[in-house]
Amino acid sequence: MQLTNAQIVGFGSGEGLPEFEIYPPTGDLYRYRSQRHFGLFLVTSEGIILVEPTNSRASSWLREQLDERFPGLPVRYVIYSHAHNDHATGGEAFADTATFIGHENMQKNLTRPAEDAPLLPREKLWDTNQDGLIQETEAVGTALANNFSRADTDGNGGLSRAESWNRQFGGSQVPPDIYYSEHAKITLGGKTVELHYTGRNHTDDMTVILFPEEKVVYTVDFLTPKRLPRTQLHGGFITDWVKSLRQVEELDFDVISPGHELPGTKEDVTEQREYLEELVSAVSAGIDQGRTKEELVETILMEDYNHLVEFDLSRALNVEGTYEMLISQ
Repeated sequence: MQLTNAQIVGFGSGEGLPEFEIYPPTGDLYRYRSQRHFGLFLVTSEGIILVEPTNSRASSWLREQLDERFPGLPVRYVIYSHAHNDHATGGEAFADTATFIGHENMQKNLTRPAEDAPLLPREKLWDTNQDGLIQETEAVGTALANNFSRADTDGNGGLSRAESWNRQFGGSQVPPDIYYSEHAKITLGGKTVELHYTGRNHTDDMTVILFPEEKVVYTVDFLTPKRLPRTQLHGGFITDWVKSLRQVEELDFDVISPGHELPGTKEDVTEQREYLEELVSAVSAGIDQGRTKEELVETILMEDYNHLVEFDLSRALNVEGTYEMLISQ
């Protein structure tokens, strides 16, 4: 489960990267790529356990590959890491053979809000004119900035809560057949996969998937080894995020397989946790001192972590995101 430095998938569209690839396995566990997204599948004597259909193009390609490489071994389980549509769409390719599983919070996250639903607390911070919508000028520097006009489906120049929801969750997700709460196990063909809910982090429905025999853990979006988290671009639950990382540290594994970038080790979990602890502490102290978000961006430099991927891109954004999450919680 090794990739070269040339195969690091940076922020952006993934242009110039291979569209699809399957990498040599660790035991019977394979990692596959859909440009800048990665999923896993475990081959057993009774069928395949898939983590992440990713999207419809990727899942259609993957179905063809699996049918060709492992004839007579259909996908029996599809595990969702979370409900975001860049990871959880495309399940229709396996719906004829698979049972779909996700955390219980996926159920509400896949339900479109009412058209008059109020903005989330953090979105209200961006709504400077307090009209209940996020205009494009208000979205600058936020998670809503990219493809703003496409997200504005009614064309009124502002994003409602429902339109903001649609950017992250709208799509062709096949809903889970089984919802779990804290912990679940799947056993197939003598192999076991563990599903762990470690609390809120990047989302409130995130599943960490552990492959005990291979000693590999899949951490998707909320833990990317050797790269800063993106608290401004994607939001999340910042203080719970730290607790979630502590729970991952307690799991028995050797390799982290994230949803983006390169695999890592348990040392990377510790580094991420320490980074977020220091960031939260520094921003909290600044808030207590009455300092503005702009002042904190200028003074919280986090220089001990400047070796991490995308430090220059994410350092200031993470200070902003942490500030917003702390004052809106």
